[in-house]
Amino acid sequence: MSKKTPLVVLVGHPNVGKSQLFNLLTGSQAVVSNYPGTTVELARGKGKIEDSFVEVIDSPGFYSLSALSPEEQVTRLLLLRERPDLVIQVIDACNLGRMLSLTLELLEAGLPLLVALNMMDEAEAAGLKIDSNLLARRLGVSVVPTALVARRGLKQLCREAAAVLRGSSRAQVPRTPLCYPAVLERQLALGESCLKGSYGISRRAVVISLLHSDPVLEREISTREGSSQQLRLLRQALHSVPDPLLQLAAARRRQSQILLKGVLAVPSAEPYSMAERLSRFLVNPWSGGMVLAAVLYFGFYRFVGGFGAGTLVKLLEERLFLQLIAPLLNRWAELYLPWTWLRELLVLDYGILTLGLRYTVTIILPIMATFFLFFSLIEDSGYLPRAAYLINNLMEKIGLNGKAIIPLTLGLGCGTLAVLATRTLESRQERLQAALLLSLAIPCSAQLGLILALLPRMVALLLWLIMIMLAFCAAASGGALLFGRESPPFCLEIPPLRLPRPGAILTKTAARLKWYLREVLPLFIGISVLIWVLRYSGLWPRLIAALQPPLAAIGLPPETALIFFYGFLRRDYGAAGLFDLVRTGLLDGGQVLTAAVVLTLFVPCVAQVAMLGREYGGRFVLLVLLCTAFLSWTAGLLIYYLTGIPLIMNLLG
Repeated sequence: MSKKTPLVVLVGHPNVGKSQLFNLLTGSQAVVSNYPGTTVELARGKGKIEDSFVEVIDSPGFYSLSALSPEEQVTRLLLLRERPDLVIQVIDACNLGRMLSLTLELLEAGLPLLVALNMMDEAEAAGLKIDSNLLARRLGVSVVPTALVARRGLKQLCREAAAVLRGSSRAQVPRTPLCYPAVLERQLALGESCLKGSYGISRRAVVISLLHSDPVLEREISTREGSSQQLRLLRQALHSVPDPLLQLAAARRRQSQILLKGVLAVPSAEPYSMAERLSRFLVNPWSGGMVLAAVLYFGFYRFVGGFGAGTLVKLLEERLFLQLIAPLLNRWAELYLPWTWLRELLVLDYGILTLGLRYTVTIILPIMATFFLFFSLIEDSGYLPRAAYLINNLMEKIGLNGKAIIPLTLGLGCGTLAVLATRTLESRQERLQAALLLSLAIPCSAQLGLILALLPRMVALLLWLIMIMLAFCAAASGGALLFGRESPPFCLEIPPLRLPRPGAILTKTAARLKWYLREVLPLFIGISVLIWVLRYSGLWPRLIAALQPPLAAIGLPPETALIFFYGFLRRDYGAAGLFDLVRTGLLDGGQVLTAAVVLTLFVPCVAQVAMLGREYGGRFVLLVLLCTAFLSWTAGLLIYYLTGIPLIMNLLG
């Protein structure tokens, strides 16, 4: 984009509506990419505010410029490097007091600020009264009440944003500047005087940022200052003050309380609402546990596995594609494609149209659609953080905390996306542990849905589940041994329970499906081409033959080698191959169960391996491949011997 295009950066705590505002400002003109020099992704888009085109960046959620997590550090680096023309802080009006500390930091950083006081509809429903005009006068910046999900206040927000960009905003200087303890104030002033470089945030904000170690920021400052020696002396002086971060936080809290006097009116006797009762019910270990079990059963097993992988796949694949479309494609190829090699590339058993598109559109798509629809429902309702709170004690036993439920649950959708989500975990130990679990014991939604459809008998499903849980425990124990068990304190923002809006759920589901198809469709087509190349080069039989001996040792026929090769290319592709194989009647009940267990625990797909390598390096990828290959084969061997027992074999049918 042109350098003259004004830059607008959206900031704020997680789950306050930043992405909603980003979508409203940019529409579909958005791209997601890594911020330079980091593995953290930012959404950028071209939007329009009144009559002016702007570049908009949706930054990761963050709580403070002190920046503890990689996402927070990238947001700080973005503000420091990019010199935005406007920063819009989106605030949850129901939690105004807690979020004003960040507002004060942004003002202290000297950023051109505009505050969007979002979720006003929920605040009003809770009986809260907020004088946004008084708050604006005290802060010295415009404060616009909004309910972005209903587009309420959006026009006024755009008017105020345009005024700031034109330099005609009515913003005033804050009446009550931040006041820190004298010793800390002296060190901050000394630090400011030491800095000579030019930054996108105030020098005081740069000095405060040094209170928490961030090698990327320190390199940035050393480059601008021309020396790292002065930087070391500056950090030593700052840390001579006892608990500087606590003193800063306490001062901002005091200032926030002063700002709120006369601004926020809370009902004198807050009613014990039905939403609050329901929230307590959901986080109670007994009642919440039953709800979680019901969510997993009806959501994943019945809706995704039964309806998505059963009813919809049967309708689209068997009745539509195999009975109508595939015969037409093969007939067309016979009439108009005289070259055998081209017919095999496009149609027949492994063609791009008959295999690649069939797996993508008629098998994978309905399963992903039902998963993303269900996941958006529990996400927008506010249930997901409560599930994280509920299982925190269990997660701590394996070296994680309740936040890990988010990447682990996302892994039930797509393992590649879930590896990206491990960045939200605070420590590297947690991220490595979660990535190992995702690679070994978390099936993606298409794989899960197909396997659930292949195991209709409860005994088979129970044995499959037991093996997956044993593998999960083995991976957790191994990860704790390799990476350590220490987990940071559990701190998770729990939003209010909301009635999901159908429009928002459908929009989010459609966006995720679009992303997923954009990723997998080229891969599935590429897999069909790769199979064609391997078959014509003579390598195909050799690859399949290399897989057959270990599979024969666990009682699987040679034909299953193909689905494990598929599974390495794409997990869901392998599951779809198993689905095809079972329908031919080649496997008995015991072999279906064995194949399902091994395929679930098998090495992650190429895309997930690439993401693991990018995030955690080649040594970690090698560890994952060795662990998954060994554990999946061992689990298959155990199932093979179990299914050799006549009683169990009779139950499996």
